[in-house]
Parts: sequence; structure tokens; C-alpha cells
Amino acid sequence: MSFSPGGQGAVTGSWEETARVWDCASGRELLRIKGRYGQLDAIVFSPDGRRIAIGSWDSTARIWDSRRGAALVSLAGHGMDVGALAFSADGRRIITGSGDGTARIWNAVTGEQELCLSGHSMDVNSVAFSPDGTRCLPGSWDAAARVWAAATGEELFRLSGHSMNLDAVAFSHDGSRFLTG
Repeated sequence: MSFSPGGQGAVTGSWEETARVWDCASGRELLRIKGRYGQLDAIVFSPDGRRIAIGSWDSTARIWDSRRGAALVSLAGHGMDVGALAFSADGRRIITGSGDGTARIWNAVTGEQELCLSGHSMDVNSVAFSPDGTRCLPGSWDAAARVWAAATGEELFRLSGHSMNLDAVAFSHDGSRFLTG
């Protein structure tokens, strides 16, 4: 689930293959997106609130118009479910994480895959871009996170030391620090 950038709206996804956009003040459902893509594993608003990205069990992510519910682009290339999504701060790119152990960076407008970041031995279930979009941080159930150059796919460093799955990653607002857990 995700709040819209201004906090007036929210989007939720379910294992019933349905996403819903809500008005936070009234609790009224504004939009329903129903697909046949398997359960929805991840859902997030774009930074401008005009798009919603949804990751699902059919190994794809899709980007939708948040006001009309129209499908805009499909991101296909993963070998298993897409359980993590994050837009870059400018909304031009999106990173996806999958049960296939990869994270992929896509052009969020055209759907073209730009990079495939591999090396994890288990599901990548958390992803983040740095605020300036130059780095990305996938976290995995293999108890490791890796920081990558988002333009080239060069692995900058690996973070290990967790004894269990990583379920969340985040950059600080200035991008100088990050959290894993």
C-alpha cells in the first residue's frame, strides 16, 4: 500500500488481483483496477501521483494511470513474482525486485529495461533509489543488500552481516546513509 505524494489519497492491493485508490478524507473508493495477473505483491504511487506501479505473481509489474485506471506500460522480464517496487525521485525510472533474485531498472515511461542487477541467491523483496537517483539498494532474503550505480549497474559495495532475511531498505533524505533490516 502507498499514500499519494500529498497524502490525500492511498492505494491498496490485494491477493484478489485488485488494486483500489482511496480518498483519505472520506474513505471513499475512487478507482478500482482489476486484473488477471495473480496476487498483487507490491504497489506504489509515482512521485507526482499520476501513476501507480503494481508488482504481481505473474512475474510482471505494470504502471497504471492513477485517475483513469488505464494500463500505461508493462514491465516484463523477471522469472518469478515481482514483490518490490520503487520509483526514482523524478519518476522517470522504476526499480523492481523479484523472487528470481534480481532487481531490474526500467524506463518508467516506455517500459524498456535498462539494467538487470543480479547476484542475490534468494528473493529481492525490498528496493530503493537514492534521492538523487544515482544509486539503488536492493535487499534480499539472502540476508544481504547491495548498493549499485543506477546508471551503469556497477556494484559499489555489498552489505552483509544480517542473520536473517532483509525485508526493508531505505536511503536517508540526503542520500548519505541507508538502513537495512
